[in-house]
Amino acid sequence: MSLIQILDCSEALGTCCSDYGLVAVLDSTRKFLDLLQLIAPIVLIVMGCFELIKLVNNPEDKKLKKSLINKFLATVLCFFVPVIVDAMLGFMPETFSVSACWKQAQISAELIRSMKNTYISDKDKTESPILLNPDDYEPGNDRKKPTVGSSNGVLGGNGSGSARGQEIVKYAKSFVGQPYKYGGNWNGELPYSPTDCSGFVQGVFAHFGISLGRDTVSQWNDKSKYSTVNGEIRAGDVVMYNGHVGILTGNGNEMVHAKGTKWGVVVDSDYKSCSSKTVLEVMRINGVN
Repeated sequence: MSLIQILDCSEALGTCCSDYGLVAVLDSTRKFLDLLQLIAPIVLIVMGCFELIKLVNNPEDKKLKKSLINKFLATVLCFFVPVIVDAMLGFMPETFSVSACWKQAQISAELIRSMKNTYISDKDKTESPILLNPDDYEPGNDRKKPTVGSSNGVLGGNGSGSARGQEIVKYAKSFVGQPYKYGGNWNGELPYSPTDCSGFVQGVFAHFGISLGRDTVSQWNDKSKYSTVNGEIRAGDVVMYNGHVGILTGNGNEMVHAKGTKWGVVVDSDYKSCSSKTVLEVMRINGVN
């Protein structure tokens, strides 16, 4: 584990959480503080109640009074420890990115626990369930080029797509790890501004001069902007769900999308199983492929 990544942050993420060991350490620290916030006040309150009973029977005992006051202060402090830590990290210089790393660790750890993706590092060929840096990983062999049919004949991609489609995917992947914000607005340019699934798709395509609607309904209803895919997926295709949307990479069923508040922008290995929402269709945006 390279803790120096606190000072040497991942360019793709905009944070320092590209090290799984560091993710585990920071997530465990956060969990400990959450546990402290829950258990310590209860223990201190129970102890304080016993001392309060003793103080009623012996009101002149100064040691009991002092102990009771200390327990009250400790209870308040324990309850607000996570808030205090978040606030302190928020005041740290942006060059350290510790605050962003602290928050990103929670998102990354949740992804590692909940997702079943398998990716293999190009550097050391180790497997990982989450894709944090698109430049360092490739999908595992068991998921690399799935050919899974559907009712409308859509098949997993084989890595094909136009140069423009490939550039769209590359640009979308450069924001992996960035936060999600429902209703947030982003114009597709740097700096990234937290947004939701449809805002993310709109922003990525806007960067390439393609205008799409702001929400999933308008993106799906504007039939003049796309054609329905009946065949193999290509890089830059868009998959529309009933209430969600993402950009397909052309590599099997892989998709990059703004998944939600807990996850932010991520890469999922299979668009058919990464969301509970119903897939409506795969769209090929005009002028991309």
